[in-house]
Amino acid sequence: MHGGDQEYQAGLGTVLREWGRIGVIGFGGPPTHIALLRKLCVESKGWLDAAEFEDAIAACNLLPGPASTELAIFCAWRVRGRLGAIVGGLAFIVPGLIVILVLAALFLAGSPPLWIRGAGAGAGAAVAAVAVQAGWMLLTPSWKRASARDAGSAGRARDAGSAGPARAARIRWTVYLLAGGASAATIGPFLVLVLLGCGLFELAVRQRGRPAPRPGRWPPASSRSGSSPPCSRWPAASAAWTGSSRSTWPPSPPACWRRAGRTRRPGS
Repeated sequence: MHGGDQEYQAGLGTVLREWGRIGVIGFGGPPTHIALLRKLCVESKGWLDAAEFEDAIAACNLLPGPASTELAIFCAWRVRGRLGAIVGGLAFIVPGLIVILVLAALFLAGSPPLWIRGAGAGAGAAVAAVAVQAGWMLLTPSWKRASARDAGSAGRARDAGSAGPARAARIRWTVYLLAGGASAATIGPFLVLVLLGCGLFELAVRQRGRPAPRPGRWPPASSRSGSSPPCSRWPAASAAWTGSSRSTWPPSPPACWRRAGRTRRPGS
């Protein structure tokens, strides 16, 4: 789908239908909502990849407010832009809001019908099982991603007689899971501090394990032809290249950077 000069992955009708469906059948709270969004956007339609979806979950959990609603709005924005975020957010929220208003009217009007109380009791008993099942659906791909994240480093370590990096990533994943579960059960509102701490620690570990660029080794020789690197790669190219021929490579910023007024080279 195209909107002006921007390409979209789905139409507004698709967003309205799919996000409305999740809003109607998403019994079980945020774990169920997140699992349904992952099944739709990652597994079924391929609108987002698994890494981006998990990063979005982490970011939404650090924001105030309902994380699953924020995630639904983000996914709709990724699929159909700003208008899609508005339509998807409303389609996700309105069904539950209508149900809550109807139930509130029934309960405030007097004694609710017996079938309403029976349905509420049955739903309350089933929600825990639904939430656990939805959480398990998210844990499995997250574990696989943690195991595969350092596969290249693990391969190099095995050549040297050790498989440390991948094993360390799995250990950190387990520690983060236990810390999050214990914090949610004990400190409640301050859980966000634990999440921030885990995120900062993981960021520090990854930055420490990242090899430093070698002067003069980037870009490859095939790229030093006098032409500008792609627009998306030019900042990193200009900042990383520290060879003695700086006057000849990289050349002036590409046209897409000059048009935006971003002509200052990173690191200069």
